[in-house]
Amino acid sequence: MIIEKIVIKSFGLITDMTLEFSSSVNVIEGENESGKSTIAAFIRYMLYGFDNTSREGELSEREKRINWQTGMAQGSMYVSVKGKRYLITRTTIPNENSATNRVSYKEEAVIMDLETGTPAFGKMPAGEVFFGVDSELFDNTAFIGQINDSGINEGSVKESIENILFSGSEKVNTKKAEARINDRMEALLHTGGTGGVICDLMRKCDEYKEKIEKSNEDNKRILEKEAELYEVKSARDRAISDREHFREIDSCYNNMMVIQSFDRLHEFEEEADRCAEAYNSYVAENTRGGFAPDEDYLTELAICRELVNTDYQRLGEAERTLEEQKRVAGITHESEMLISKCDERGGEEKLLKNARSLFGGVVKFMSLFALGILVAVFAVVFEIVAIRDSVGSLWKALAGVAGGLGLVSSAVSIVYGLKALKGLKELESDFDTSKYGDLTGKIKHIASVRAQRDNTLCATELARNSVNTAKASYELSKNRLSDAVSKWADEPAADDLDGYLDRLEEKVRQFIEEKNRLLSEKNNTELTVKEIRRTLADKSEIDIRAQVSPLKRKALSGINHEHIINGIVENKAKIAEQDELATRIESELYELKSNAGDIGDYYAKLDCLEARTAELNTRHKAYFIASEAISGAMEKLREEISPRIAEYATNMMSKMTGGKYTSFTVDDGLKVSFVGKDGENKSVDFLSGGTKSLTYVAVRCALIDMLYHEKPPICFDESFAHQDNVRARAMMQAIKQLSEENCQSFIFTCRNRESTLAREIIKDAGIYKLSVVSPDND
Repeated sequence: MIIEKIVIKSFGLITDMTLEFSSSVNVIEGENESGKSTIAAFIRYMLYGFDNTSREGELSEREKRINWQTGMAQGSMYVSVKGKRYLITRTTIPNENSATNRVSYKEEAVIMDLETGTPAFGKMPAGEVFFGVDSELFDNTAFIGQINDSGINEGSVKESIENILFSGSEKVNTKKAEARINDRMEALLHTGGTGGVICDLMRKCDEYKEKIEKSNEDNKRILEKEAELYEVKSARDRAISDREHFREIDSCYNNMMVIQSFDRLHEFEEEADRCAEAYNSYVAENTRGGFAPDEDYLTELAICRELVNTDYQRLGEAERTLEEQKRVAGITHESEMLISKCDERGGEEKLLKNARSLFGGVVKFMSLFALGILVAVFAVVFEIVAIRDSVGSLWKALAGVAGGLGLVSSAVSIVYGLKALKGLKELESDFDTSKYGDLTGKIKHIASVRAQRDNTLCATELARNSVNTAKASYELSKNRLSDAVSKWADEPAADDLDGYLDRLEEKVRQFIEEKNRLLSEKNNTELTVKEIRRTLADKSEIDIRAQVSPLKRKALSGINHEHIINGIVENKAKIAEQDELATRIESELYELKSNAGDIGDYYAKLDCLEARTAELNTRHKAYFIASEAISGAMEKLREEISPRIAEYATNMMSKMTGGKYTSFTVDDGLKVSFVGKDGENKSVDFLSGGTKSLTYVAVRCALIDMLYHEKPPICFDESFAHQDNVRARAMMQAIKQLSEENCQSFIFTCRNRESTLAREIIKDAGIYKLSVVSPDND
């Protein structure tokens, strides 16, 4: 088989990768994590699918190779087999089970004949179709890992190859036949008679004989246990009878207690009627006009009494305040006259405003008078200067006009100024002042005197209103108190109100205490009656009295009820004890009966086993005769196979060691030996580790040559890692020989030595360099 091209859609860390390969040698070079092992695993996946076996604590092959991003594995591979081209496609997709929340996987594979465009070979794996071997033999021959890798179990690999060897070649049917006959003989009766179906049947015959004997013994024990169970149940019945007797006595005793409860009920009912009569009579005797005092009435009296006292105190305080306001000093006659003058002139505020206006007018007009005089003087001076200096007539006219206006302004100002001064003096004279400052001060004093007078009058009026309000509230409080007292008592005396109210409250308290005492006595008695009635609600006095005659009541009057209860408890414990004992015995009986089985059934099965044993003994003899006839033919087959493997392995070792080792032998157990320099046969264990591993590779290639229908592609995964440059070159020469035998090879390496050797030794070698694949890369 030649792999022409692979298309990886989704596998491991690789997504969407296509590689076309050489038909001879292909070197895939890249650093760790670049995808070399993934490509090798993909080739095996396309041929055989996933191997889902895994060791404890390790991931299976499918769990390792499912793409992390897509969650599936998918790809295709183009191959050429015996001149025909095929397309192998394989897909593994998750199939989530919603019922169990577990993910299973569905794997589908198709081999397409590219000439016809139709599927071929059904659902068989491509490796088994084209090579004629299963995945285990493919892994143990065509998949070669690191030479001298401690992870390779050489012994188990050789054992696996040896087991498949004689069942996979058409030239060794004698070994296959003998192996099958020996397996069947061994299955019937192991060598030495230590096992096999016949021995198992004989042991079963002995077991049934023992079961028959044991069944007889069990039946005897069953009879003994059944007798023991009968005694236990009889004792249980007696305990039940005694318990029922005590229960009957207890029932009579309880009925007697119920009768006594009915007697107590009748006594308390009479007592309740008496208490109710006493309570009602006392309340009726102390009811006036349909009213009987209670705690609320006491509270009402206290509140009314407190209100009367409070309002009385408030009235006294209001009257004292009014007297004090009346004694406040009044205003002098002079002050009253000044206030009247202010009122005549519009009040203090208007009078003060008028005084300020007159004073301002005097100041303003006197200023204008002075300014007019200055302008007139300036005009006269200007005229004199103008005459001397011959100033123009226009300026002289203007100066004359200005001087005239100044004189007129002065005359007008003096008139109005004198008028304002006259008005100001009249005000000062009316209020007996000589200065403007004294006038304004006196007007302000009059305003403060007026305010004091008005405040005094207002306070006096408020005090008088407070006295009237307090009198009205006091009268109302007295009326409320009088109404409250009159509900249950006579009108209170006016001279000793507090004493009367104290006596009334004490009388009310005495009444309430006695009423509450009688009520409590009445309620307690009625509560006792209700409680007894509740306990007797489901009982009929007539029926219970009919069940317990006076004679029985007399007999039970001196009985110890605790003795009755103890008798019930003791018998109940006996019943439980007997029940537990009976359960244990029944369990033992069930186990005995289960183990005893049916003796008749045992005898019937024993007869069948003995007949089957005789039949198999006859078959074993026939197999023995057939095995003896074939054993002679197997020796000849072994003589043909071992030399063929040795010849091919010797040729490969000669190539890989540069002709140093040229003579190897392989026995029928795949044990390899070589001819040393001294001419003696020696085990490969005498060779170095690297040379011994090369021998192992040579044997693999020999087995491929002998067992495969079609040469498979051989994968060398880091197989050159522990070889020096000389051995590496020799191995590349051997791989070249494989390519000349139409055997395609894939070398996966992290070094560039192998690609250099491949270019040098093999003309059409394919070289592929990979870059590191990240989990995040598409």
